[in-house]
Amino acid sequence: MDRIASPRQRPHRLARWPWFALLGALAGCATLGGAQGGKPLVPTAFQVRTGPYVVCTNDKLDADAPVVRQLQSLEVQVRETLGLRVDPGASPVEVYILDDRRSFEHFLTFYYPDLPHRRAFFLANGNQRVIYTFFSDRLEEDIRHEATHALLHVAVGDIPLWLDEGLAEYFEGPAEAKGLNPEHAGRLPGDLAGGWKPDLARLESLRTVRQMTPRDYRESWAWVHYLLNDGRPQKAALLGYLSDLRASAQARPISGRLEGPTCEPMLAHLGKLRETPIALDAPRDPTVRLQSAPAEPPSSPKRRGFLTRLRDFFGS
Repeated sequence: MDRIASPRQRPHRLARWPWFALLGALAGCATLGGAQGGKPLVPTAFQVRTGPYVVCTNDKLDADAPVVRQLQSLEVQVRETLGLRVDPGASPVEVYILDDRRSFEHFLTFYYPDLPHRRAFFLANGNQRVIYTFFSDRLEEDIRHEATHALLHVAVGDIPLWLDEGLAEYFEGPAEAKGLNPEHAGRLPGDLAGGWKPDLARLESLRTVRQMTPRDYRESWAWVHYLLNDGRPQKAALLGYLSDLRASAQARPISGRLEGPTCEPMLAHLGKLRETPIALDAPRDPTVRLQSAPAEPPSSPKRRGFLTRLRDFFGS
């Protein structure tokens, strides 16, 4: 989806922003005054190193805190799913978790006044990679999304926009979700009813996030889920493409690697999701199914965690 126009105010990737923007953000970590209680706005007091990440906070964060465990789980899942390993000698990804939404919005206003408010974003230039977000009830989801961008940037380099976002949408949920994004899956039937048809070549032509509509983000996720889960040839095409991208950004696109028609098989794959039980780590009703869920789940004024939304989406 277009992060700028997103109705969910989802995280935004700024990987192609100019170098001076990154320098300004990093300088702010040390110089911007405290927002409350004498604490610096951008945290540096405490650090937790886990894998390729250094997590910075104003208050001490336990080494086994949920957000740290999610970063560890994500690294394992990306390695096992995509075969991507991060060079242990690579510069660490710096993750700054601000105290609250108010501090984060103040930070955005100070350094990025032209950007709409959002919950998290990723910056990268060369070997410098930074994630900014804040403590909220969707922190783990936001961290996994942006950390996926970071892992891809470290392990592969620059990749096409649709694939970068599709993979981030795929991995943003906890590992037990197995790449299922309930919000996207719930809206695709309505897209089809409105006349939409998947078109991978069109997605591959998109170059900036401002070109992408919310439906493009859903479609990007759907293609990734299809390629990784529908069969060995499709997954081999995606993994081969990622491998080739490490050598050249001009690698032959996936649309040219798949044999035969692709639209119908992808739609058939989405249909099969409706018959697939997803086991969740829940004390009650551990199995949920997609077929009983509405196309547009009713919104709630209270933000819900990923697994809660997954259960609401599927039904029993």
